[in-house]
Amino acid sequence: MSLVSIEHADGVALVRYDRGGRANALSASAMEELTGVAHRLRADTTVRAVVLTGTATVFSGGIDLSDPLLWPTGADVLEQHAAVERGRALCDAWAAVPQLTIAAVEGPAVGGGGVLALALDLRVFGRGAHLRLPEARLGFNLAWGGLPRLVSLVGPARAKRLLFTDLRVDPALALDWGLADLVAEDGAAVGESLRMARDAAVVPPLALRMTKRAIDAQADQTRLAHGDSDQFLLGRLLRDAAAAKG
Repeated sequence: MSLVSIEHADGVALVRYDRGGRANALSASAMEELTGVAHRLRADTTVRAVVLTGTATVFSGGIDLSDPLLWPTGADVLEQHAAVERGRALCDAWAAVPQLTIAAVEGPAVGGGGVLALALDLRVFGRGAHLRLPEARLGFNLAWGGLPRLVSLVGPARAKRLLFTDLRVDPALALDWGLADLVAEDGAAVGESLRMARDAAVVPPLALRMTKRAIDAQADQTRLAHGDSDQFLLGRLLRDAAAAKG
């Protein structure tokens, strides 16, 4: 059964990710499907703007720690590294979509779910939404290209505060810090995102794509995060070794 649905109307694609429970966590199959959707949208010249959302109550609770394909036991280091790279491939695929992309966030966007939202161009938060990036508290770095994207949005000091204090970023703070571009009433994040997407869809498509690419070229620092998957895997191996010692 597909975990992702796509609706098209007036040059706008609405992508919904819904696992039907499990806090809408990102499993390996979900990552692959979402990555494939991003690639298909990239090649779709009829689409001028894209809205990505989760369920009505949760954007995504992050990586599915129970998925053995993401946390393989008994696998060699290269297999574990390939598992870690799935998330980087997912976020890079969405960041490379040439159309305007908007994350419509209802409820929590935690860990990998928050990093995915950061990979899109804009974010609309419902009033009950929040973003948390607890990786550092769990012994990991912020991978998937998320760290340079976060720093480019909020600056270094706020990024450190968010990561080191496990800050729960509510919609008001997200708007103040530039993590959200609009705050909507609960249940209205998708509608407001679609309105914004339709506004962007009137821009001539070539002008939109060229301008987005030029803006991203000015701000993109993800090349500096070339080792973030390696660091994440190292953090996991060190944590596992410490746990094995008891």
